[in-house]
Amino acid sequence: MARISKLCAAPIAALFMFACSSGSPKPIAQIASSEGAIRGANEAGAQSVPNAKLYVQMAQENRERALVLVEKDKNKQAEGLLMRSEADAELALAIARADRAARDAGKASERVEELKGSVTP
Repeated sequence: MARISKLCAAPIAALFMFACSSGSPKPIAQIASSEGAIRGANEAGAQSVPNAKLYVQMAQENRERALVLVEKDKNKQAEGLLMRSEADAELALAIARADRAARDAGKASERVEELKGSVTP
């Protein structure tokens, strides 16, 4: 009987140790993805578009908070913040691209009007 309890004790102890360890791995891929999305938004000119700049700032703040959580081994919470960070950065990128497209369309429209004025019937 004592032998059986010793045999059961080892797997139970291992299971207990596993349960007490970190529940999820460090979100390395999400960290890199978030960083890349922020960089992409900045390279697209998000800093010069007020709405896009706001979303880049939120993305950076969420990423920084997530890195603090990773240091505290709260990886699941960090993963959620990193997903939010990436989404905010992607939104900033879309806003910056839309702003650029609108400005380009405005310039094209002005050019068309100039050309219309220079054509004589």
